[in-house]
Amino acid sequence: MPALARFGKTVGLDLLHYSGLGAAIGRRYAGLGSIFMFHRVVADDSIHPLLNGDLYVTAGFLAAWLDSLKRAGVEVVPIDEALMRIEDRRRRDGEHRGFVVITFDDGYADNVDCALPVLERYDAPFAIYVATALLEDGGDLWWLALERLVERSDTLDMPPMARRFDTSSLRRKAAALDEISRWVWVDIEQRVPLLREVLGREGIAGNGAGLSEEQLRGLANHPLATIGGHTSGHRCLTSLDDSEAWRELMDNKRALEAICGRPVEHFAYPYGAGGEREAALVGKAGYKTAVTNSPGCLFPQHRHRLLRLPRHPCMGSRMRLSFMHAQRHGVRRFVASRGGCPLAPL
Repeated sequence: MPALARFGKTVGLDLLHYSGLGAAIGRRYAGLGSIFMFHRVVADDSIHPLLNGDLYVTAGFLAAWLDSLKRAGVEVVPIDEALMRIEDRRRRDGEHRGFVVITFDDGYADNVDCALPVLERYDAPFAIYVATALLEDGGDLWWLALERLVERSDTLDMPPMARRFDTSSLRRKAAALDEISRWVWVDIEQRVPLLREVLGREGIAGNGAGLSEEQLRGLANHPLATIGGHTSGHRCLTSLDDSEAWRELMDNKRALEAICGRPVEHFAYPYGAGGEREAALVGKAGYKTAVTNSPGCLFPQHRHRLLRLPRHPCMGSRMRLSFMHAQRHGVRRFVASRGGCPLAPL
């Protein structure tokens, strides 16, 4: 986004939030509450300029978000409590304020090292959706391995792209990382194996970003934490046939339950992709809820779509509180519907 357009968007969001207009829109569009998606949380002084900005927020930003929710009188509730309210078992007029559910995808060690102390300070429940591939060394998640490869290279050959990248400076590394990532995203199932061939040739074998089994067991016993499934290899279920998708779901669920010593009942679709077929498989696997990456607020009607719940993204080191609150108030749906139906298509 050009700098001027980004500045205009920032000013607009700030005016929307601090003028109270966002809250006014929220009276109709905020619904019962919202689920928010995070990935990694890092120390305030440790963001590397090259890091994938869409995956990182700082511990300071997380604390500021929780503080702003507290000041706004918004509850942070576990995913099980959100389920109860959607299903109308704990929802009567005037009984509850609006709520927020905080979730983390993939299962990064920094969720314990950096995020957990902040969440404990605010007594904020949260869910972590864990991909088994990330446990211990993270060697099977392509974006982590690609980032490591680019960081250590001065020249990078990518035969699948018929390209050689100059990665001799920080600016060129960032450009190469962005271009290769966008190339992979065009066809994840076909291109990730091609990328892994390059990673194997270069001797890239994980980077220690994932939770250890000991950390995962500790989270499973933490009063604020809920452990959820996220497939075994973080593969896009919509790209797999029924048997492959089922194996991804069940291998992940069984492994997590064996480590945690308790049922795993909530799920997040890798890459946020899940249609009716995928929802049916997730339900068959025994999950009670599943979250997508489709932005939107929660309404009573979602009790019929518990395996395809909307979720707001919190992705990027430049994320602002005004944007977070705009999402919570349903501003995106207000704009998309031009002031029409507050419920996004189910």
